[in-house]
Amino acid sequence: MFIERRILDVSKIESFLENLGLKLPKKIDYTVGVFYGKEIVGIGSISGNTFQGIGVDCRFQGEGILGKIITHLIKKTLEMDNDEIYVYTKPNQSINFESYGFKKIGQCELAVLLEWSSKGIKDFKESLRKLSLDKPKETSCIVMNGNPMTIGHLELIEKAAKESPWLYIIVVEEDCSLFPYDIRIKLIKEGTKHIKNISIIPGGQYIISSLTFPSYFTREDELVKAHAQLDLDIFVRHIAPELNIANRYVGTEPYCEVTSYYNECMKNKLERFGIKVKEIPRIKVNGDIVSASKVREMIRLGKVKETKRFLPETTYRFVISKEAEKIRKKIKASDSRH
Repeated sequence: MFIERRILDVSKIESFLENLGLKLPKKIDYTVGVFYGKEIVGIGSISGNTFQGIGVDCRFQGEGILGKIITHLIKKTLEMDNDEIYVYTKPNQSINFESYGFKKIGQCELAVLLEWSSKGIKDFKESLRKLSLDKPKETSCIVMNGNPMTIGHLELIEKAAKESPWLYIIVVEEDCSLFPYDIRIKLIKEGTKHIKNISIIPGGQYIISSLTFPSYFTREDELVKAHAQLDLDIFVRHIAPELNIANRYVGTEPYCEVTSYYNECMKNKLERFGIKVKEIPRIKVNGDIVSASKVREMIRLGKVKETKRFLPETTYRFVISKEAEKIRKKIKASDSRH
């Protein structure tokens, strides 16, 4: 058995993973295969700085193939200038990665997130701790994507800031939205300049986007459940204590079942740790619920000027600007709801 450098047929990768009850990762930067003759017996992929789609043929498990794959992928990821590596796996597989230096940073009944790094979560927590040193001891937070920031987001922020001694806005940093991260956080900062008791923080690798949660689970209900529980475990374990968070504000979710389920999980999980979840009704404009997905749909239909009623002035100026032309074209060409 050996790792072979050859062009791997995508259909063969997909078939191999399906036999193991796994799905082909949506985005692959690199894949390695272990072969027995011409037969694939083990496989693993890299997406960004995350290992995905790792599996070994059940006939060959226990023969060191998984170790070969992990070692090879670590080396390759370092060559790609990534020294922080992540892997999602099932709890009963965690030990296989921990033996190669991965450390567990979040866990739920269906999934574990592990990190291979000399800094990583430790440095992130230290940066949060420093940020909180001169802040009140009971604070609030909002976790948001802002794709793009709407007047609904702004109203939620203003309400939370008014009711809190200090408010942290944690922005999902993973760049999987039609509005890229640098634009999203810029618009959030510009739209909240008038609010003085807030800090806007990049979520780093530790606010998990459902868009990049890997396909280790073939059933959609398990995928949604695992994403929500794991993300919230990381929040209560690593983020909330460093920022002294007592309240987390969210908007109601009338459209997306995944987000609605996430909100329900949040209430159950956070309140067990003494964090109150304050769910605020979405605002309406002329009977229409304000949402970022509605704004993107209007752009997709060429109704850019009509988005004005849903957007803060700062966001609207960007949306109609020449700078946003590429984003508008991307939205029109995309069938993604994100």
